[in-house]
This record gives sequence, C-alpha cells and structure tokens, in this order.
Amino acid sequence: MKLPVRLRNATSVAVLAVGILVWIAGVCVETAAQTSFVDPTAKDESHDYTDPQAPSSPPRAQTPPAATKPRRMECPYPANPNRRCSICDGEHYDWDEVLASDWTGLRSKMRELGISLTASYTGALQTNVSGGKHQIWGYAGQLVLGLNVDLSKLIRTRGLSVYFGGSWGTGDNLSGSLQTLFPVNSLYAPSYYLGQMYLQQTLFEDKLTLSGGRLAAANTFATLPIFSNYVNYGINPNLYPLGGNDTTFFGPPTGTEWGVQAIYSVTPWVQISAGLYNNNPNSANGQNHGTDWTLQQSNKGALVAAQVSWFPHKFAIDQGRQGMYAVGVVTDNNSFSTLPDGTATSGGYAGVFVLGQEMVYQPDGPNTKRGLTVWGSFAYNSKPLISPIPIFGGAGASYLGLMRRRKKDSVSVGWVYGGVSQFVPDTSAEQVLELSYSFAYRKYLAVTPDFQYIWKPGGHDKPGIAVLGLQVAVTF
Repeated sequence: MKLPVRLRNATSVAVLAVGILVWIAGVCVETAAQTSFVDPTAKDESHDYTDPQAPSSPPRAQTPPAATKPRRMECPYPANPNRRCSICDGEHYDWDEVLASDWTGLRSKMRELGISLTASYTGALQTNVSGGKHQIWGYAGQLVLGLNVDLSKLIRTRGLSVYFGGSWGTGDNLSGSLQTLFPVNSLYAPSYYLGQMYLQQTLFEDKLTLSGGRLAAANTFATLPIFSNYVNYGINPNLYPLGGNDTTFFGPPTGTEWGVQAIYSVTPWVQISAGLYNNNPNSANGQNHGTDWTLQQSNKGALVAAQVSWFPHKFAIDQGRQGMYAVGVVTDNNSFSTLPDGTATSGGYAGVFVLGQEMVYQPDGPNTKRGLTVWGSFAYNSKPLISPIPIFGGAGASYLGLMRRRKKDSVSVGWVYGGVSQFVPDTSAEQVLELSYSFAYRKYLAVTPDFQYIWKPGGHDKPGIAVLGLQVAVTF
C-alpha cells in the first residue's frame, strides 16, 4: 500500500527524532550515574584564609587553563572557529593564541561562567599570473564568529554545552572567472550566514560526544589537521569531491542541516564517528542567510557519514610524533540531477574515502614538534551519472620549522587530482599543484604566500593556469 505524501515526508523527522531521543537518554544515564557534581575548575575557598602566624612562602604558580589536559590532535587551533570540529568546543586555549588577549580580564570572567566567544578573519588576495583569458585579481575574505556556552557551569549538568556560529563573507569569485574545478581558496561566500547551532553532551569521561541541531558533515568527516596549511579548496579543509558531488556535505559557510552525530574514543588510539543529516539543498546553499530550516523541499531521505580514525601516537599533540589515519563512507538516498545537463534525475549514491598523515622526520629528536609530515587522500563515488568528480586523489608534505629561527613557520607542497565524470563530454581531469610558506608571526597571526598551478582547468583541454596569492589569517 502506498503511504500518503505527508506520511512519507515525515520519515526524516522521525529518524532525527530517534537520534535526539537517544542523545537525551544518554544525558539521563550520565546524570543518574553521578549523585553529585563537583566542578573541577571551581575555586577552592578552603585555601582563601591565610594564618598571619604561619611562615611566609613563595606563591605557587598557577597552571593556565590550556595546560589542564593534552590538546587533541584534531584541534590544533581551538581558538579559531573557522570550520572547527564540534569535538574541539571544550578545548581551552591560552590568551597568547588570540589577538585581543584577555580583554583586560573580561574573557577570564566569561570563562569562569562557561562562556567562550571566539572570532577569526581570513582573507586571500590572488591573481592568475598566466593562463585564462586575461589577468584577473580577486579578493575573498571570511569573518567567522563562534560562541560556546558550557552549561555545566550554569545548570550543573556535567558535559552539556550549546554552540552558536555565524559568518560574514566579502569578495570575488576568482575560481568562477577562471572556470576551475577546485576553487583556488575556500573563502568565497559573500553575505552573512548563520552557521552551526547545536546542543552537545559528553559522556563516559569525555569518551563519547553527542551533538544534535544544525550541523555540517564536513566539519567532522574527511579532514586532517595538516590540511589547514593549504589555501586551495581541493585540499583545505576536506576532500573536495565529497561536497562537490553533494552540496549537503559541505560545511558553513554557506549552509548547515538538521542532524545528529556521535564521536566515540574507543581507546586513546581509535576513534569512531557517525552522523545522520538532512539533505535539503536549499539549506546547504545558505538560502535566507542560513535560516531555511525546512526539512523537506523536494528532497528525501538523509545523508549518512561514518568514519574510523586511528592515531598511532594517541590523540594528544603536545609533544612527540603525530599521526592520523581514517577510512570512511558517505551515502545519500536523495534524488540528484543527472549529468551533463540535469534534464533528468536519478537516485542516490555511496562513496568511500581514505586519508592519513604521519610525521616521518624529527631533526631535534623524539618529543619535539619540528619536522616533516607527509599526507595522502583518496575518494571514490559509485555513481558518475550524478557525480561530477567520481574519483579523487591527493598527496603532499609539510615541514614545520624548516629554519631553526622560525620554528612555528611551515612550508607545504600538495597535489590533487580530480577525475571528471565520463558523462561530461570533452573532459578528463583537473590537477593542482600548490606550494606555500606560512609565516607564523604570532600564534594568532599567519601570513601565507601561495602559488598554485592548475592543469586542464575544469577538466577541459585548455592551457594551464598559474595563480599567485597571499593569505592572511587572524584569530581575535
């Protein structure tokens, strides 16, 4: 018997509701398991009284909040809200990691209340020094804001927090003018947009992180910390075809989706992640500045992503070798326009991705950060009829502290290959080679001269394009 349209359209709501109920149940389990909650960051007033007869002693050094526990490898820049994974919301940072420092004590007061307000601005000025119809200059910039509120400080529900994000973009679409497959930067999203907004609960001594609300799969899946050293969207921040083939995978800006996700640390070396997201293309494209929260507008089903990550040297990145390897799947049972002209539609797809990075050389010996890290990535989509980039591969290397006097600088080289679908006539593949040097003048300021060379732009048999640019990133 065929179900009524309204009933069929409610399937996504039901699935999301089940996920949220599971999350709420987890909160109840955690709360019931703890008869009392003691805030580990609360001030111990038993030491406020000083005996005037007691012998004087030098004051004890205070440990900064950022040093209370090792920082996770996936969170090298927790003060920067741009494309930050939700698992990084609880990561502390020192005031020397932000331009505004402590705001004359205001940020410390807010942190005591569980409130963390972060902001960053990234801008890139680029031009094609060769190739293309004529030389074009383009500038794109993104101001990103993030507000995380630790509700355990306010309502004594341990591990519960809420996050709000937003962005304001300006500039030009240089990639559109050059007709490249991979955008030359990841910043072009003009206008203002609401970003991720979700409730989050950590359970079982922070081993399990559950999130529900307005989310983006790209902020959790198919990314590596080393990707932040690059400018081209084909590398940073994700394997580009996952969103290029299905815009509902992309993260903000411009759009987000209703969804639930879970990240579980099985051991200090192994982590599994899974997410269920709505697949409304209008939401993914940021309609109404990110306020189109409709579940269904001619879409059906859901986007599902899952990933298993292995950290051979554990999660912490405070010292020593760093490594991360991940394998994952993504699938969406929505209907998609067929190639090349979209005159018809076809059912969903399934895809796989593999990626990893490993530090292979440490000139200063073990337990040091300087050195060479290599990485590689691969993605495959099972349905070229609806996927413009069904096959993708990439590789590269990044050296931190190539010059001893510049231990925070990094020089990086990366290459990506995107095979265009066989259903797009007169195309083959686009390849991009990127070379960059990131000057880390401060922990909150990085200036990156960048060079890119693009073979067969858009996969067409056209002359190559050389792009030269400068990117500046500031965390406030």
